[in-house]
Amino acid sequence: MICRIITGLMVLAWVAGVAFFFISKSTGNYTIDLLTSLIMTPLGLPWNLTPIFTGGSETTRMVIALGAPIINILIVWGLCRAVARKLCPQGC
Repeated sequence: MICRIITGLMVLAWVAGVAFFFISKSTGNYTIDLLTSLIMTPLGLPWNLTPIFTGGSETTRMVIALGAPIINILIVWGLCRAVARKLCPQGC
């Protein structure tokens, strides 16, 4: 149950960050852009740091910043399933 809540909150934060990103790009509002970076940066660490070391165009950096949280969401979901399977093999 707690794993579903944690994963759901991460997905909700990611969706909010992506929505704020597209809203800020369409309106040119840089205050919303700051809010987007405050949401997406912690969700995507350490994967969103790869453009610093590998370089790339701005489009590549933008795609990595928006997609990096998906990796962490999948890791948390997989770990939660593994721990739940180990602790409760009958499916409590």
